[in-house]
Amino acid sequence: MEKKEIISRGSFAVLITFFMIGTSILITPSALAHEAKQDAWLACLVGIGMNGLNAFLYVVLGERFAGQTLAQYCEIILGKWFGKAVCLAFVLFFYLLASLMMGDLGFFITSQIMQETPIEMLQILFTLIVVMAVRSGFVVYTRAAVVFFPWLIILFLLLIVPLLPKFNMNNFLPVMEYGVKPILRGGFSFYGLQEMSVLLMFYPFVAKMRGLRSGFTAGIGVGGAILFITTVGSIAVLGEALTTNQLFPAYTLAKNISIGHFLERVEGILISIWVLSIFIKIVLTFHASLLGFVQILNIKDEKPLIAPLALGMIVLSLMCYPNTIYINDYLGRNWAPFSLIFTLFLPLMLLVVSWIRRKRSFPHP
Repeated sequence: MEKKEIISRGSFAVLITFFMIGTSILITPSALAHEAKQDAWLACLVGIGMNGLNAFLYVVLGERFAGQTLAQYCEIILGKWFGKAVCLAFVLFFYLLASLMMGDLGFFITSQIMQETPIEMLQILFTLIVVMAVRSGFVVYTRAAVVFFPWLIILFLLLIVPLLPKFNMNNFLPVMEYGVKPILRGGFSFYGLQEMSVLLMFYPFVAKMRGLRSGFTAGIGVGGAILFITTVGSIAVLGEALTTNQLFPAYTLAKNISIGHFLERVEGILISIWVLSIFIKIVLTFHASLLGFVQILNIKDEKPLIAPLALGMIVLSLMCYPNTIYINDYLGRNWAPFSLIFTLFLPLMLLVVSWIRRKRSFPHP
């Protein structure tokens, strides 16, 4: 990637919106309802707030090292060898995340839509598209995301508006029946699914660095609103118990749309929203891991590594994703604490160490 490839703040906000929706639009309502029951909507708001606070950390870190990626300033802050080790940990996390999302895609389609299609073939076909996008460059697939964004909003409205007459507000009562702790646990689970440290790899390629804060705020606001409305719709239409027991409650929610026996079976709309968003998230995450490998190894051209790493992503997804039951249990119990290492602790450590080193370099008279 060359530094001349610059995108606008608005385009960056679109990428954040797609990144937030990602896999979350399918599985978030179930995870939130499992923890917070009918207060899942409150847990969703808590999670959005946590992401907003975390984004502030990323903005401060990005502005402090304007023009450099996460991989580059890891080495500047922590030294050559320890910095490369921390960078490698980030890169492997991004690569694992991209592989898990590839598993999400394959198992959802083979379990809900194309049951007789081998999952390997679906993943290979989708990986080819990801490879084409990454080879085309950051600006090219960002422009594609901007083109898709209005369609994302239109399709989402077509999904939600017909469900409004079926909303049962009694499903939200009693509010806070189980106290604050389940809401906080649900919010933390929601926060754990938004691995926005990936976007630190793309900071140097966004115009007007000091405008990133507004881009982050807009992206989190729009993406969070879509997930919040999806969660509210799931609880209002399906109820807390059914939302909890469904692997993909938003997909079940779409099946409930029926207007005069004319507008029915529109779950394809949700599939379109999800495929668009998960495509952008996989491309960003895979590209971030690719950039990290290139910068660690000091390689000038990233393209020879794209195909081998993409093939490895398929293999890793099949190894890490034996079935949806296993992965849902893993995500519910372990993913949020694990991802916290890379989304909060390590970025915070980088900021603190950089601040300490700068204070030592420029002592007060």
